[in-house]
Amino acid sequence: MALRKVAFVTVLGLAAASAPAFAGEQVYRPTNPTFGGNALNGSFLMSTAQAQGKGVKSGQQSPDLSGLTQALSGIGNGASQAPIVVIGGNGLPVVPASP
Repeated sequence: MALRKVAFVTVLGLAAASAPAFAGEQVYRPTNPTFGGNALNGSFLMSTAQAQGKGVKSGQQSPDLSGLTQALSGIGNGASQAPIVVIGGNGLPVVPASP
């Protein structure tokens, strides 16, 4: 009895796998009227964009250069040799002890 169930499921699976698959044609239809979409979508898209607002900038907007400024502060102050500044893989400047 179990053998018949296994055979039936196997035959059913093979039949389903070997059946031809049909697909329709995929056609790109732009939504935005600027790119050739329906002109009636323009007011809807504009109102949606205006409802979203300009967005909120959060966090730091520029890179933190405090370490670089500190490392370069001694250059040009009359020292006999300017320090060598190496920017490591983490982006932080490092002044080696001896070049």
